[in-house]
Amino acid sequence: MVIISYKTNPNIRKDIEPLFISAFPREERPEPGFFFSSFDKSNNELYGFYNNDIFVGFASTIIYKDICYIFFLAVSEQYRNQGFGSGILTELKKLYKGHTILLCYEVVDYKYPDYENRKRREQFYKKNGFKENPMITNEFGVEFQTAVIGRPISFREYQEIFKIGFGEFTLKHLKEVK
Repeated sequence: MVIISYKTNPNIRKDIEPLFISAFPREERPEPGFFFSSFDKSNNELYGFYNNDIFVGFASTIIYKDICYIFFLAVSEQYRNQGFGSGILTELKKLYKGHTILLCYEVVDYKYPDYENRKRREQFYKKNGFKENPMITNEFGVEFQTAVIGRPISFREYQEIFKIGFGEFTLKHLKEVK
């Protein structure tokens, strides 16, 4: 798998943007313009992943001290369930060796109509070595379970990640549920 950084090749936006819009519900993602402009910050990174020159997915990260937060990760629909998501996580683990790796997924509960999809995501991350972090957050009205490879992450650290990644204004939309 070949990894291309958006900072070194902004042309990968043409591959990433349609997947970014289709893979994440509107309430769980910022506007594309804001999303892509956030990679001007030194701690934010966006990677496109390619298999034999074919775009298969992307991941965005924010680095804060010893934490690598995987903010978004998506695999193109036609390449799902073929090992590419696990491959992307493996590459990120190599890139950020020595960091605690943090990510979030929607809270898994029978009350949600997309329960099966949420459960599948949770199982995918667990299969790839992530363990539940003892914190659930509410971001812009959506509840997320945090998960880590490495040490537990506090809500204060989580707030700092958002602050350096997107700006202080995001903190008013971020709450600790548990």
